Amino acid sequence: MSIGIGENLTASFGFAKDKLGGSPVTWLILSILNLVPIVDWIVYGVYVKVLRGEEPDLENLGKTFIDGLLALIIGLIYMIVPIILIIVVSVGIFTVGSVTVTPGDPSVSGMSEIAGFAVMSGLIILSFVVAFLFSLLATPAVVNFARKGFCAAFRIGELVRMIGKAGLLKYIVSLILLWIIFCVIVFICMLIPIIGWIVLIFALPFLYFWASKYLANLFE
Repeated sequence: MSIGIGENLTASFGFAKDKLGGSPVTWLILSILNLVPIVDWIVYGVYVKVLRGEEPDLENLGKTFIDGLLALIIGLIYMIVPIILIIVVSVGIFTVGSVTVTPGDPSVSGMSEIAGFAVMSGLIILSFVVAFLFSLLATPAVVNFARKGFCAAFRIGELVRMIGKAGLLKYIVSLILLWIIFCVIVFICMLIPIIGWIVLIFALPFLYFWASKYLANLFE
């Protein structure tokens, strides 16, 4: 069983503070690289190092770049099904809405409107459930990739066991808490013109270091 949520938050925050606070040059470089498309894959590769338990430095940039690219590919692969479903649902909602749920149209019966609404609601709920389930697998998939190689990201049995070892409920709560904290900080920074955005540029590497260590600790 992995460490408690509160302990994990404290330990991962301390890790980010020590690694970035103790190396301001690395912090500055990561902040700048994170602004450049494609080059920012190096930054993601550094986060993979954190998941792997390595020193999160800027050495061996070629491998770090590839690691970042592979991590993005893994995330994209796991989101293909939810993305396709969302597209299908969007088209379905538009079709059902235009055909069966036309307010004020006397040719549409109340029963048809109810059926159309039920279908749309069901499709929306289904898309959310599928996206949530795939996201639950995507996180340990990237962690397993960092530690065991690309193919390990798709060993579903291992991923399920990783989640089971962490504790399903604690895992879900941990992810929700992570995203709440992350989104609140980003949202607050974006509310403040110019200064807030500058702060966010330098805050993102810290947040990603913290989140990477937080996730790594979940699956120890």
